[in-house]
Amino acid sequence: MESLNVTRQMLAFQKQTVNNFQSMWDFAQAQTSTTLDQFMDQAPWMPQESRKALDNWRTLIDQERKRFSAYVDQCFVVYEKMLDAPAAATPAKTKKTNDNK
Repeated sequence: MESLNVTRQMLAFQKQTVNNFQSMWDFAQAQTSTTLDQFMDQAPWMPQESRKALDNWRTLIDQERKRFSAYVDQCFVVYEKMLDAPAAATPAKTKKTNDNK
């Protein structure tokens, strides 16, 4: 059972690492969006089609980041269920039969 606890701790560490990465990714995305908004506000020469393309690109990246985060979270749920399965799936004790008659 000690190896199972070590595995659970490793999984918790990996999950926390991924969550920290996703938080950093969210922060970087927010900073980039703010910078892009400021740039577009100060660039009246930029055509409307270019502004729309940049907005679409930003929206697509945000959607895919959220989709990836949900996928990774779902995978961690599956791994946690796999670690809980051995405790729930212990074989039932059966009565030994005497085959030497």
